[in-house]
Amino acid sequence: METDEALERVQVMRGKHRDSGPLFGPLPGFRLGDVVAYEFQLPDRFEPWPGRTLIERTFVLLDVGVSFANPCWVRARNPDGTLVEMDLMGRDSWYVDLVAADVEGKRYTFRDLHIDAIVPTDGRHYRMLDLDEYADAMTSGNLSLKELLLDCCRFELDRRGNVLEMQPRRNRCAATGNPGEGGGRSPQAS
Repeated sequence: METDEALERVQVMRGKHRDSGPLFGPLPGFRLGDVVAYEFQLPDRFEPWPGRTLIERTFVLLDVGVSFANPCWVRARNPDGTLVEMDLMGRDSWYVDLVAADVEGKRYTFRDLHIDAIVPTDGRHYRMLDLDEYADAMTSGNLSLKELLLDCCRFELDRRGNVLEMQPRRNRCAATGNPGEGGGRSPQAS
């Protein structure tokens, strides 16, 4: 792939939607066109898949507000002592997040918007995750009806996790009737 665009060094911060707590970062990243890529090392409470390190690499599609990573860990111990294990067949699955992006110069802040999906690369069906968190955000007032509709306009997956449609921010979202809001809440990066 040839391109006239230059690879640009950027700084990345991560956080949760409307969380006023401290952000995670700064993390080193790069931007090329509408894609930001960054990586970070997971803490020792995570155990990597055999033959992998704890370096997690994430890619963000700025025009649709979606981030994705191939998780490098097989299990993790939570601070309360509970153990979280990845599906053993999920070693080569993509973990997909809906995200909001705030851009200030060369600093990108990505905030998780509750809904996630795991998209296996072996032909199994994708799984939606954290819909309970999404419902809690709606119930508590942390997510408005307009935001819910915008998120629903983000992207459509078929039963195997193939992208059927991704609506960039600049497209119209029929659900809200507002031009320029058809891809969610990620601002068009300059």
